[in-house]
Amino acid sequence: MNRTRRQVFAVLTAALLIAGIFSAGCISTINPLPHEVMIRENVISVDPEYVPSSLIVSLLMNPNGYETSLFDAIDEFLPRENPVIEVGAGIGAVSAYVNDRIFIKTEHIALEPNPYYTGLLKETKAKNNLGTRFVQGAINYDSAFVPYVVARNVVDTANAYSEETVDVQSLTLSQVIQYSSFVDKTSITLIVDAEGVFEDILDNEPALSDAVSVILATTADESEIFDLRRKAEAAGYTLINNPAADESGLLTLVFKRG
Repeated sequence: MNRTRRQVFAVLTAALLIAGIFSAGCISTINPLPHEVMIRENVISVDPEYVPSSLIVSLLMNPNGYETSLFDAIDEFLPRENPVIEVGAGIGAVSAYVNDRIFIKTEHIALEPNPYYTGLLKETKAKNNLGTRFVQGAINYDSAFVPYVVARNVVDTANAYSEETVDVQSLTLSQVIQYSSFVDKTSITLIVDAEGVFEDILDNEPALSDAVSVILATTADESEIFDLRRKAEAAGYTLINNPAADESGLLTLVFKRG
């Protein structure tokens, strides 16, 4: 079966699955949803209890439509020779894609604050033979721990979600770099896919340009671009792309040192 036919088959299968869920009146029931999806030729583990059901359904319908702004920026601007630090690994789709493209697979650290994603990321790492080191933690400069709200899908049509707050260990970017095993700690690519974190790094890492040569940072708010660009330029970087929002409204800004 060629790739086009496989894609058509996958979409039809997903459509039938979703139609069945809706017709049964149980879209919040978790059991029918799968525990893995295929995104850009990588198998990504998803736990329907903790990964939003809306995201899983979206990935079933259009797996390669996920965060297209960031994936396009990676295709065009990721230096394959650089070590990579990724902030906000999420379900690991970007991590797997990045690790496929860099020359030294083990020179890739990905941070994710959600403690319930730790096992999923390990599964994704094993299934795709990734060299990525996944670290459970959050970039934060105010305290040793930061509260993180975890949303959980529950099997109850009257109450589809519950929330809990967990304390997540805080890390600074400097600490991540210091304790990394990167051979070259002066030409790192930084990928930030976590709301508000890039600005936090710019405000608290005065020697950022000594270590990081390329930055890919996402934002869902076009009004933030001016301030982020101003702060990045003050830190020694130049915006080298013309960010445009993808279908989800996500924009990716690409900065280069100098």
